[in-house]
Amino acid sequence: MSDETQRFEIRNVFNSDTITYIATQIHTAYPEFDRHRFIDNCLESLNELTFSQRNHFIYTNLVQFLPDDFPTSVDILVRSLGDPIKTEELEGYNGFYVMPFTHYIAQCGMNHVELSMKALLEMTMRFTAEWAIRPFLEKYESETLAFLLSLASHPHPHARRLVSEGSRPRLPWGSRLQKYVKDPSTVFQLLESLKNEPTRLVQRSIANSLNDIAKDHPDRVIIFLTQWKYQGVLDIDWIISHATRSLVKSAHPATLALLGYNMDTALDVDVTLSQTRIVLGETLEFSLTLHSHKDQKLLIDYCLGYQKANGTIAPKVFKLTTKKLKKGETITLTKRHPIKPATTRVHYSGEHTVQLQINGNQVGNLLSFELIL
Repeated sequence: MSDETQRFEIRNVFNSDTITYIATQIHTAYPEFDRHRFIDNCLESLNELTFSQRNHFIYTNLVQFLPDDFPTSVDILVRSLGDPIKTEELEGYNGFYVMPFTHYIAQCGMNHVELSMKALLEMTMRFTAEWAIRPFLEKYESETLAFLLSLASHPHPHARRLVSEGSRPRLPWGSRLQKYVKDPSTVFQLLESLKNEPTRLVQRSIANSLNDIAKDHPDRVIIFLTQWKYQGVLDIDWIISHATRSLVKSAHPATLALLGYNMDTALDVDVTLSQTRIVLGETLEFSLTLHSHKDQKLLIDYCLGYQKANGTIAPKVFKLTTKKLKKGETITLTKRHPIKPATTRVHYSGEHTVQLQINGNQVGNLLSFELIL
């Protein structure tokens, strides 16, 4: 079997085992649930559906087989849940069975806000309710914000994570919260309630939210992070590093300064490519030699210029490494970068480029290679 056929597809988290588990759990909590017909209905056209379509299709079958009364149905769903997550990370795919439940709440529970919030709390401690909370933020902002703020001191880390993850302005797979994209003040307030969060799970979520905001309000994010650094917030250096990854790639000056990188470097730079013609699927290899004329901290990235369909070059910055060099010190580094087919990029034959970016400055010669499809 080829690697292509063996590759895992996220839509397959909703499979016959998942549906059977859902049906069995609900039937245990509610014996009148027709689990056999539910399973047959869900599996009837599952293979043709995408990830989001499968999630929605399971939800539509929940609507069909659960009682019409929302308070009764949500009580059944909550009682059918397994045990809360006992780790401080989201691991594996078993918890995805909860996702159609949260979708049910978002679709059917809008007229039962308090009841829906309580159900989403139970569900987020088994998986995550980050997508389902967003319609409530948009329609019932004050009530939902009060609920999220109350979770900031919750003993379960996955409940606290909902505060930061559910309010992310640009959450992947989720509806964009345009109000918070335009003005993130409310999100900053929520993140402030999580100051000194001890778990990496929630710290990562905080940083991801700030990375979202930085795409529209970079200076406000740096001010927020600078205040946290001055206040000695727990693990602030890690949070800053993760929250500013997009700003670093764009060489945002205030970000580099916050991270301790001086854009005024003093370096001799030499970069060489191992080959100038690469077939798609092969690996680009280049070497760089740096000679430092002063003590300095260096953030070393490289920029690949991909040829587009119209012949122009589209640059993308990749991390390489960080180094602290003494005056007079010389180092040599080698980097191998696979140029392979990807679902996120269309490759075109022709000239591509490579250039170093150090502390936000493009340095050394702009090198080129030919990509052959």
